[in-house]
Amino acid sequence: MAGLRTAVREYFSRKSGSSRDLMVIGVLAVAVFAVSASFDIFNRIIAFIYKHDTWQLDELFTVSVYLVFAAALYARRRSREFVAQVRRRELAEEERARLIPELETARAHISALKKLLPICTSCKRVRDDKGYWSQVEVYIETHFLTRLDDGICPDCARKLVADGKGSRRAKALAEDARPRATRRS
Repeated sequence: MAGLRTAVREYFSRKSGSSRDLMVIGVLAVAVFAVSASFDIFNRIIAFIYKHDTWQLDELFTVSVYLVFAAALYARRRSREFVAQVRRRELAEEERARLIPELETARAHISALKKLLPICTSCKRVRDDKGYWSQVEVYIETHFLTRLDDGICPDCARKLVADGKGSRRAKALAEDARPRATRRS
């Protein structure tokens, strides 16, 4: 007996949910048929209805048969709706899986574009997000919360001194900008 139980459990565990339900319904239908046939239930129900004809039990029997078919139809319709809902969810999940890499690529492009700084090649002014042009120094101070310190690079200091346009400060900066020998410790 234990071997039969194990075999039945293994059989049902391999079947899908709907197949298992159909098997249970089939087994129960055979059991109901066997009990009805052995006790002659239908004839007893008919005899009970004739005996109590004033109760109008025949209409109740008709309604119960109708309700069984209606419940079966309702269950079938709900099953189809459920399958359609599962399919819509699967399609949405596929769409989501397809869109995630696209969105990540778009995010990478946007972050790369945010790193681009539109600058005028002539006057070296910078365009901000609102389309206004401002000096590089002003843009850096407002957007990066950084103060700039005035200075001059060595190449520009030498040019100013060579052109004779440099001030004493430029000459001092040119001196400071000259490469020095490094000491090794």
